[in-house]
Amino acid sequence: MERLKAAAPLVGTAFVILFLIGLQSWLRFSAVSGRSHRIVMWHSYIGKEETVLKEIVAKYNADPALNQGYKIEILSVSFGNFPDKLTNSLPRGQGPDIFIYAHDRLDDWHSKGLLAPMDFWADKDLLGDLTPTQTVNAFIKKNRLYGIPLTAKNLALYYRTLPDGTSPEQEIRELMKTGKWDIQSFKKLAKKYTRKCPWNSSLKCYGLGYMADDAYHHAPWLHASGGRFVSESGKIQIKTPEAIDAAKIAWDLAGDHAGAVCPPELSYPLMSDLFNRGEIAMVISGPWFMSQIDMKKVKFSVTDLPSSQGRYAAPFLTIEGIYMSSRAANPEAAFRAIRYLTGEASSELRARNAGQMPVIRSVQNRMRGECITNPDCAFGKFHYENFNRIANKSIVMPSSAEARILWSPYTKALAAIVRRNVKPEKALAEAAWETEKYLGACLRRGK
Repeated sequence: MERLKAAAPLVGTAFVILFLIGLQSWLRFSAVSGRSHRIVMWHSYIGKEETVLKEIVAKYNADPALNQGYKIEILSVSFGNFPDKLTNSLPRGQGPDIFIYAHDRLDDWHSKGLLAPMDFWADKDLLGDLTPTQTVNAFIKKNRLYGIPLTAKNLALYYRTLPDGTSPEQEIRELMKTGKWDIQSFKKLAKKYTRKCPWNSSLKCYGLGYMADDAYHHAPWLHASGGRFVSESGKIQIKTPEAIDAAKIAWDLAGDHAGAVCPPELSYPLMSDLFNRGEIAMVISGPWFMSQIDMKKVKFSVTDLPSSQGRYAAPFLTIEGIYMSSRAANPEAAFRAIRYLTGEASSELRARNAGQMPVIRSVQNRMRGECITNPDCAFGKFHYENFNRIANKSIVMPSSAEARILWSPYTKALAAIVRRNVKPEKALAEAAWETEKYLGACLRRGK
């Protein structure tokens, strides 16, 4: 009897443990079965892009003929946290079935086995009408297709009519017409508009606004100087004569000195505010910047960046697309959702209402044709013709592990150059050392 009394607590504990194990199994089964008829999608859109995405998803979910019983459930994840959250969640089965992101993390996610190839379902109707051709190529890895393009994004030069009625437009057009649209004439023009604001002498106006301490926004100057972040063979290139020349351009424009034509410590919210008020005449940004412009009050246009030594200042081309997780609960249903989200109707809706450049040729042609009779057409309003022209001359942003490693040290070097007047040679040498250190650590870990 005493032995039975002594064993009772152990039996009770074992019962509790078995109950908890059973409960956990039941909860897991419930979660999986509950998810079996929904497609979980992550995105990091904000503003108009998010609003239109929700509208497209609502249409899909409301039509049983489209969704065939599998509705899309969307979750917004902040852009800065997105890659790490995805990388950590998918292996545990807690991530999305499909997700929207740019092509530049493809190599990383592919190497970790997080992506499902989609070439089995993709056909000519889906891919054959895409433009430029880089949009599809960016999602191909080892002859397999891992993403379906949504839109392409690249930098361009914005300029506006100022409150006093003046504008850089005529000078830019004349310089382009005569083949003199280069970095020297660009600096001179930006300098002209860096002054006390004519309509309010208590304010200082600037000729240019851009993120000079960011590697992505610095890329056009590096490319125009003849340099690259990563060579064609995959070798990192940081402290090179071309990189030093490009860094000097950034310092001339935005450094901590009296001749700078950019506001100090500039952020995107501040830049859009100053541009809307007319305190910045020109801005280097992408199509996403249009969502920050008060289009009813601000007359603006978009054009190419200036050349340097006869070389085109090609920005990076980033392609946003939809990926499928290798852990997708129902791949066929997931791809059915992807096909709708990237199709013509969705592309046109995003182009008209969210400022996303369409990458489907038939959508471009249809919207372009409207401009013949409608001067307020969406294709003209969002300057898609100019962005598309620049996209065809842009350089696809590298997606290799080496490229991902160098962005942070390179950006740190640019910040040292433009904010603290550190010599480009020194700042880039430190970035090269830091990148090699990170790269060596990754190689030792086998990543």
